[in-house]
Amino acid sequence: MRRIKDYVDVRTRFLPHRPEAGPEREAYDALVDGLLEYRGSIRMPRMVTMDDLGRIVGLAKLDVPELFYVGSGTANLTSLGPCALNLTYCPRYRLDEKDVLSVLEAMGRATDEVVEERMRARHPAPPGTTAHRDRRLEDLVALHDWLAGHFAYADGERSYAHEASGPLVYGVGVCDGVARAYKYLCDRCGLACCVVSGEARDSSRPSDGFGPHAWNLVAAPARTERSSRDQLRPGEASEWANVDVTFDASISHAVVRHDYFGVTDAEIAASHRRDASESLPDGGGSLRYYESRDLVAASATNLSKIVDRDLPHRGGAEFAMPRIWESRAQADGAIERGVSQSSALGRTGRGYAIYPNYDRMVFCVEALS
Repeated sequence: MRRIKDYVDVRTRFLPHRPEAGPEREAYDALVDGLLEYRGSIRMPRMVTMDDLGRIVGLAKLDVPELFYVGSGTANLTSLGPCALNLTYCPRYRLDEKDVLSVLEAMGRATDEVVEERMRARHPAPPGTTAHRDRRLEDLVALHDWLAGHFAYADGERSYAHEASGPLVYGVGVCDGVARAYKYLCDRCGLACCVVSGEARDSSRPSDGFGPHAWNLVAAPARTERSSRDQLRPGEASEWANVDVTFDASISHAVVRHDYFGVTDAEIAASHRRDASESLPDGGGSLRYYESRDLVAASATNLSKIVDRDLPHRGGAEFAMPRIWESRAQADGAIERGVSQSSALGRTGRGYAIYPNYDRMVFCVEALS
């Protein structure tokens, strides 16, 4: 019979929140191993405090999405002598071990097809080459697109909505569940990915202000290879980029959008900000999604070509525009001129809708049914 830990090989897992060294690292490793073994109690090393313990448990759960079944827990202090105390963590599990195994099996089945498809699409290429970078970028895009189309944003009061199992097994989730699900997919494909905690503002409802949010950081494709949990640390990658599947899914209609895929901290500063305590690296890299796919509409002619190329087979066309207009009205006018030149829309005789994201200067044109 398989055990929980059989589903997670921590030796090859990217663990970005794992402490560098010392008692906290020992505690982190003990917690990951103990929780995957479904132990009733886990002894902590000396020098780890009760305050440290809760934080380290949270970090371990961010790094290992398969720990969805771990709820709150208690910490017990016992005396080992006049000057020594023993700290033991007693986790509370949300599911019986048998049910945990069933959900892990379901997570695997739900994602096997997209993961195997990415593995088949890979061709041998030395790390650092253009072919290697392109392959990794396509993996990140494919996983983003698959996840965006496989969940509904709902059931925030249910615990599984905040875990990877929510979007992957039950088809529902909120931002932290979606971010953990994307990390799970990246883990399965050998891609370095982190879960980021912070706040965000919906650009379509700016009056709502900022609220708690979670999204991901991914390593620039050139440096994601590793063979052990120690090989790649966040600070060792040349660049990291932000990916917010929740935001992209929320603004997608006929076409999965990529407004928040592979973008820099500066590019999403208007809508996202990290927790001050977050120790992950800056998201200073860009995966240049729109540039790599020739989706930058620098003129009306460029835009009409993008629409003619993508709308017939995708049902819509997404594109980015340079920030050269002084107002939204000017940008809207430029878009209308470009779309009006589209022969694809002219042939259908159908109306169309334009969905703007002025924060990012990214737009989508879709034909109406």
